[in-house]
Amino acid sequence: MSYSFRILSCLIFFLVLNNALLGQYDPENEVVTITKYHLKPLLEVENGSAAERKEVLEEYARKMNPLSTKLKSAMKLGHYWTGSSQDILAVNRWKSIADADESVITTEEVRKRAWRRDDLREEFMKKYNKYWTGRHDDLEVLELLKGYTKNRKRKPKENTVITIVRRYMAPLSTVEDGSAEERKELWDEWFENITMENDRLLSQMVLRHYWSGAYNPRKKTPIIFIREFVSIADADDGGWDEPIEAFWSDEEQRKERLVQGNKYWLGRHEDIGIYRNLVNLQK
Repeated sequence: MSYSFRILSCLIFFLVLNNALLGQYDPENEVVTITKYHLKPLLEVENGSAAERKEVLEEYARKMNPLSTKLKSAMKLGHYWTGSSQDILAVNRWKSIADADESVITTEEVRKRAWRRDDLREEFMKKYNKYWTGRHDDLEVLELLKGYTKNRKRKPKENTVITIVRRYMAPLSTVEDGSAEERKELWDEWFENITMENDRLLSQMVLRHYWSGAYNPRKKTPIIFIREFVSIADADDGGWDEPIEAFWSDEEQRKERLVQGNKYWLGRHEDIGIYRNLVNLQK
C-alpha cells in the first residue's frame, strides 16, 4: 500500500467519523426546507382587507395541513424585526427530500380533497391567490439534527418569536486537544442539561448543510439554530444563565466546561433574522 493511499484512507476515515458523530446524512435525521413567499401590499389587492387575508390564510392552513401527510411540521414566519413586511418564511420539516418533492407534486390533489366541490375550491383559491405575488425564493435545504431538537410542550395561543442564527464550528484540526468524540459528548451534555432545562426556550431546531449553500469543513462548518420564545424579551434574555448555573453549581467547574465547549466554535455568528411565528398557520 502506497504512502499516499494510506494518507487518503485516514482522511476518509476521519471524515466519515466526524459526520457520523454529528449525524450528517444520517437517515434518522430529517430535512428542513426554508422558502420565502411574497405578499402583495394590501393597497394593490382588489377588494382586499387584512381581515379577509387572515381568514383565507388560516383556512388554507386548517384544511391543507392535516391532509399533507408527508409534511411533518411547518412554521409560517411573518415580519417582525427583519426584512420586508410583505415576506412570509415557510420553514417545513420532512422525513426526506423525496417526501418534500412528492408533497409539492401532489399539492393539487390535496387541494381537491380539502375542497371537494370544484366551484368552491376555485372560488377560494381565487380569493387566496390574490394576496400573493406568485413569486417565491428557495432559500435553504438543510439537514435537521434530530437528536438536538426541542419540541414545545403545547401549542401557544398567541404568536411567538423566532430567532434564526448561524454559527460556525471550528475545523477539528485547529482545536487544541480536540476530538469528534469529545465534541459530541459536550453537545449531548449541553442539550440534555441546558437546552432542555431552559424554560424560556419553547422549541429549537439545529440545522446543518445538506443541499444548499457553501460547505468547506476544512475552514468552518455552518450550524443554524432556529429557536422559539414567547416574546422578544425572552429571546433577548435567552434564559441560559439559570440552567447553566444549576447544572454546574461550582463556578470553577462551570468556567472550565464552558471554555472546553467554546473551543469548538469560531466565536462568530450571523443573525439571520427575528420573525413572528404565526401560530394559526403552523402544523
